[in-house]
Amino acid sequence: MIGKFEGRWRWLWSAAVAGGGLAVLVGVAWFGASSRLPQPDPNGLSLPDFFEGKSVSKGVVTTALVFTEAFTAEFVGKQTGDRFQLDERFVFADGKRLQRWDLVRTGPGLYGGTVATELKTGQLARPMPVVGVQTQNGAVLDYNGYAPGGGGTLLHFRHEMTGRPDGTVANHVIVSKFGIPLATSDVTFAKSRAVLAPY
Repeated sequence: MIGKFEGRWRWLWSAAVAGGGLAVLVGVAWFGASSRLPQPDPNGLSLPDFFEGKSVSKGVVTTALVFTEAFTAEFVGKQTGDRFQLDERFVFADGKRLQRWDLVRTGPGLYGGTVATELKTGQLARPMPVVGVQTQNGAVLDYNGYAPGGGGTLLHFRHEMTGRPDGTVANHVIVSKFGIPLATSDVTFAKSRAVLAPY
């Protein structure tokens, strides 16, 4: 559920590696704290219920606090029992990319499953494991995966979603490598493009 970073974050990643052990130790400590999942709330935001059928989104990705890129996406979701399948089709300035989610309810307020992401080659990368929870007014998804339209570098993604009174859902995404934050994205999900505020 995020834009492409390949090339834009590469210099930052190189700098982080060259920064030495201290940067990595600080990053690992940050990652350990940030990757914990909150307590599940079975009465919280149900992602399958929200995304079933058609949905849309609009967002901005910021890399290294410098580069920004706007994008939109269209979703088609299907719920079958405890299983939920979602195709997310991103539209960037340089083309379209697919991200395919296959999630299952593993317990009250808990999710497991996979996400497969289209790389810059146009091929879907292998599906990567995803874990998630419903929260009181939102949901969190956490996984190691690939940036849509990016290369084969494995990154860590954390999606922190919050339901809004107008029926939309805000999604704040943190992208990191070895616990070092590389990019963020702020996205709004909606059932109709008419309710999406301009960025």
